[in-house]
Amino acid sequence: MQMAFKQLFFSFLFVLASNLLNAQDQGLDTLALKAELSLMKNDSLLNELRSMLDSAGRNQSFFSINISASNRLFSTKNNAFNSQQSNAGVIAILPSVSYIHKSGLGFSATGYVRGIDATPSLYQMALSPSYDHIGEKSMFGISYTYYNKNEQVSTAVTPYDHEVYAYVQHRKSWLRPSLALGWAEGQYQDVSTIPIKLNGNYYWIKDTSNVMLNDLSVTASISHSFSFSEVLGKKDMLLIAPQLSLIGGMQSYSTVSRSTVVGTRTREIELERIRKLYNVSSTDISSFTLQTAAFSTNFSWYRKAFSISAGYFFAYYFNSSISNRTAHIFNLSTGLTF
Repeated sequence: MQMAFKQLFFSFLFVLASNLLNAQDQGLDTLALKAELSLMKNDSLLNELRSMLDSAGRNQSFFSINISASNRLFSTKNNAFNSQQSNAGVIAILPSVSYIHKSGLGFSATGYVRGIDATPSLYQMALSPSYDHIGEKSMFGISYTYYNKNEQVSTAVTPYDHEVYAYVQHRKSWLRPSLALGWAEGQYQDVSTIPIKLNGNYYWIKDTSNVMLNDLSVTASISHSFSFSEVLGKKDMLLIAPQLSLIGGMQSYSTVSRSTVVGTRTREIELERIRKLYNVSSTDISSFTLQTAAFSTNFSWYRKAFSISAGYFFAYYFNSSISNRTAHIFNLSTGLTF
């Protein structure tokens, strides 16, 4: 499976590179294009850039550079996965660069930087080719993300190696319905110190395990964007984009231990070590269920090529087996588009 994903990834990069060589600088009517922002951007900057392609037949190619501060560490695209972080108190700095070709092909690279052992460290990279189509009545797109991780800091990195994200949105009505599908799989290494009792004495056993995860999400949403021109000047714009969502999905997980721990309840150990990083169900393979209700909103201010954006995502879990049934994801970013 991983070999197939790598072949797909590099084939996509080859096609993208061919388009990049043929791209021309056509100039960007920034304010007009940003008026076309849709609410599919609520999960990432890249979705924000996708919707900047003009639906009136004046599609443009453009670059964007951006830097964000956020506690979304699992996925660059899908907050349904980010809300499953068991620790939302870790904040990372995310520098990124993106290119969107007028054909709809795009590519982004995002770094994850945070202090580890009192030293700023680039501990993770997300590389994501994509394709998007924007029409007058609807927009849709698909992307693939490969996560290149530093395995030495497993408590900070995403558990995923590969992720696919697809969406479709109806654009003609005042309330815009949308549907997004997400799939991700990967693994990480967990090291635990486990107490056991033998012959009346307690011993501490160091156990290293590989944890493997698969996730599927389906998100149905309704949204509307409110735009305000000339807020602080003649050439600026403010967009406020609230959205309500219902999220369904299923997940599976397993562990492979490198050591034998005698006298312990393996099932409880597996759940405990996985939940250090990830909110999981009480079964190894869950059935597809309605899992979460979510509210998100984004505030974005634009002036020519400069933008400032703030986003907030709140999720409530219906699953009573999860100790913390709410999740809060935020991001604050600034960027240039040219």
